[in-house]
Amino acid sequence: MMKEATLSRPFILALSLNKISKVTAKTKTLDEQVYRCVCDYIGANSNGVIVLTGGEPFLDSRLSEILVLARNRGWPTSVDTNCLFHEPPTLNGIQQIRLRLYSLNPNQHNRIASDQQSFQKTMEYATWLADNYSGEKIMVIPVCRDNYREIAAIFNWCRSLNFIPNFFVVPWKHEYSVDLQDYHVVLQALRELPQEDIIIDVPLLGLSGWSNICPGGRVAMYIGVDGEIMPCPDFPYPICWMGNDIPSTWRTLQEKIALMNEFCSSCERFSACGGGCLANKTGAGKDYYCSAMCLNLSP
Repeated sequence: MMKEATLSRPFILALSLNKISKVTAKTKTLDEQVYRCVCDYIGANSNGVIVLTGGEPFLDSRLSEILVLARNRGWPTSVDTNCLFHEPPTLNGIQQIRLRLYSLNPNQHNRIASDQQSFQKTMEYATWLADNYSGEKIMVIPVCRDNYREIAAIFNWCRSLNFIPNFFVVPWKHEYSVDLQDYHVVLQALRELPQEDIIIDVPLLGLSGWSNICPGGRVAMYIGVDGEIMPCPDFPYPICWMGNDIPSTWRTLQEKIALMNEFCSSCERFSACGGGCLANKTGAGKDYYCSAMCLNLSP
């Protein structure tokens, strides 16, 4: 029988306040019952970090309420933004801002983001933050087939604006996923970056001594607008659904993840990579890119 899981310290709770459809231009907001359940948990605990994500947290009317609640209970707050506002929003009570950059090539960034204005908005807000925001600034870089040769250039650009670069590799079923034969090139490019003041959420790099590892499902849980539960927002399907409270839902998520990692858990290197990226699990339970990684490990 599986040992009952406990909440990690610090526990990262990622919450999608809304979801904006690019097809219909309509916004779907987080289920009210789920939202209240999250607020109840934050109000009763002081051991976590709240990450507000989704379509655009800054356009959600509940943003100020949850920021006040988090501040009162000592929860540091991080906000993901797609820069869908007209004027820079007030950042009081927000310790970290996260933007996404797909490429330093405007046309390529806009194509991957499916938004012809995305690059310009991202660049303008990044510059504004560099001049006006003293909190932690994260630039999330989803590494994919069309941008992996830009890793070093993007890293240097982030440093020039005092952003912390956060690299992760998009899941293997993504439209722009890295080809299997090129994955070792991506890993090598990431290995060549300095390890200080950088976040790399690529579990397989743990096999070559990299200390960073993806928090999804390990210390972090993502809640979507309908109450769907996933390790991270980029996971392709709900692993489970919101239960009666956060702790019981976390335990359910941990049980499901343990089953997903059953194949990898007997490997002697499991502690270094945690079974790889959960979003890359094949039907056999192995990270899709794992064999490519193992071929390039030092003996």
